[in-house]
Amino acid sequence: MSIFPKRTLRGSQVTIHWNFNTATLTETHIVPYVRIGVYAPNGQLTLLHDGHILRLPGLPAGTPAADVVMQTLPKSVPLLVLADYLSGRQARAALVDMLRGIHTGRHYYFTYPVPPDAPLGKYTLLSEVYVDGQVRYSGTAADDFFLVEELQLGPGETTPTGGLVATLTNSGPESVPIRVVDYQPARQPTTASYVREVPAQGALRVESTAAQCFVLYNEEREVLPIALSTESGFLRNQQLLSLDKEVEGQAVTYVLAGEADEAYELSGPSREVWQRADGLAVRSQLVGSALQTAYQEMLEAGLIQELPR
Repeated sequence: MSIFPKRTLRGSQVTIHWNFNTATLTETHIVPYVRIGVYAPNGQLTLLHDGHILRLPGLPAGTPAADVVMQTLPKSVPLLVLADYLSGRQARAALVDMLRGIHTGRHYYFTYPVPPDAPLGKYTLLSEVYVDGQVRYSGTAADDFFLVEELQLGPGETTPTGGLVATLTNSGPESVPIRVVDYQPARQPTTASYVREVPAQGALRVESTAAQCFVLYNEEREVLPIALSTESGFLRNQQLLSLDKEVEGQAVTYVLAGEADEAYELSGPSREVWQRADGLAVRSQLVGSALQTAYQEMLEAGLIQELPR
């Protein structure tokens, strides 16, 4: 079985791939009883499938089939499924059998909705195939799990050296890997990063010497900015095309307004606001009434947008 993603959040969805390969079934037992489900950390079982599945046996190997181009329908198996098999802990012989079974098997995809109030921790998959009083389990049982995690970031503070510091709290029963990214805005922005783990039901103090710092977790999909305030950042409208030109020795930026032939001409304060609108800068960093006036006009015109943190 394969699970995507392996780390997720409350209120999300997890996709489970199950390869139904019954090459060893006899013609007598071609309708096995199948149970597929998810065990939450508190032991609660949610069944995603509970019933019989018909599996007709194929032709023996080497059996000629006249005027037949294909004996099975093509399967659109995601590459992530193959990558998941290859990264597992199975023995080489077992892995070869699994890869062969991908072609001959029947692929099912189940969706498990993670409740908004789901318990944090490790969720284990159930895979049972009953045939003639015997039960067969998943060949990838050691890897058949996913994790629901959540981190809380405390308020950012300034260090004596002018850097940033904040505390991450993990209330879950499993450790959470994070990537800390230091970002130094400049004409040529620079970044530096390192990886840590927030211990189970513990905390981790994160320090940065950069002007801005971000904590990435949940396979880097979730981003927590370490900030001294919750002020919104401002960003150029990414749906608009801009062109930089020099007119009579002055730098000018033209912003095309959609499909119309009109364009905004930005110079002086308005161009400075546009240049600084990278999504990380905040309005309070714009000093002076000229920049503040240009900001408000560009915001009302839809040239820039505010992004809540």
